[in-house]
Amino acid sequence: MSANWLLLIPVAALVAIALGSFAVLRLQRATLRHTDPRSATSPAGANGADFRQSPQESREDFVRRHRRRSGVVADGETLVDLYDRIRALEERVTAAEERAAAPERD
Repeated sequence: MSANWLLLIPVAALVAIALGSFAVLRLQRATLRHTDPRSATSPAGANGADFRQSPQESREDFVRRHRRRSGVVADGETLVDLYDRIRALEERVTAAEERAAAPERD
C-alpha cells in the first residue's frame, strides 16, 4: 500500500504543474486582452494615437518621447543611452576625420 502512495506523489505534482501553467496562461491572455496598447481605452493613455510614430519623426525621437512609458518601447532608457553614445561616437569620428584632412603645418 505504501508503494502506491509513493507513486501518487509525482503524479499529483505533475497534475498540479499542468493545471497551474494552464491557469497562468489563461490569466495572461485575459490581461493582454484588457491592456491592448492599440485600443483607445488603454490604461497607459486615453488616446491611442499618442503611441504612433509620425512619418516626419525619427525612431530616435519617438523613443526619446516615450522613454518613460512602459510597454511602448522596450527599455527606453537603454535605447536613449545607446543613441547618446552613438551620437558622441559620430562626433568623435567627424572630428578625427577633420583633423586627418587638415593640412599639416611644418
